[in-house]
Amino acid sequence: MNISWSDLNNVQEAGDYPFRDGTITVTFAEVAIWKKNPGAHFQLMRKHPIQGAFRYALGKQIEGNLAPADAELIYESSNGDTWCLTRDPLTGARAVMHRPNPQSGGQVSYIEIDKFLSEGVNGPEHQALRRLMEKGARMTTVLIAYDIHPQEGEAYDDLTKAIQSLGGWWHHLETTWIVKCARTPDQIRDQLKSHIGCEDQLLVIEISGDVAGWAGINDTGSKWLKDNI
Repeated sequence: MNISWSDLNNVQEAGDYPFRDGTITVTFAEVAIWKKNPGAHFQLMRKHPIQGAFRYALGKQIEGNLAPADAELIYESSNGDTWCLTRDPLTGARAVMHRPNPQSGGQVSYIEIDKFLSEGVNGPEHQALRRLMEKGARMTTVLIAYDIHPQEGEAYDDLTKAIQSLGGWWHHLETTWIVKCARTPDQIRDQLKSHIGCEDQLLVIEISGDVAGWAGINDTGSKWLKDNI
């Protein structure tokens, strides 16, 4: 059996840790390898003789830096480099795992998706990730409400344009919008908060599938709500 860093909750120090039906010993060298290469795997070894609870240790490092089980291949180049969509074992955030070919050292690295897709990059691996994300994007319905002062002028116009750019939108109430898009409330908040002042307020809530009721809305507005919530 192979053991990854995440299997041991990303331990930061050498020592004995609870594991399965006993304990496992992790050395300074193994921790150092994981901190340098979070994707490294080791063989699981059981110590002998067995006295009471089982005692385990890590054996030799597995060559090839196996990808996590939930990793999704993005792109493989002709020279053997691979890029996978997975999670950074240190932060838990979604990230791209790059594994160079063995001739280049095979050193696994992780990079946040936004940084990987930063403006100006357009290699085949970046294009493949964009297509993958577009294909798997989950459309959600999000309510956006705000208290902005003043409700006119260039800053207010910039805010409304930013909301409209998110996707299909509904705006039949003065300070409320409903948008259908592939972004999370946190992402929308981060995109819009640069358009509000220090005394303004902004609320973003996902309402996909919620039970809703309304009155006084015209037929066009009512149909949009029925079709999108």
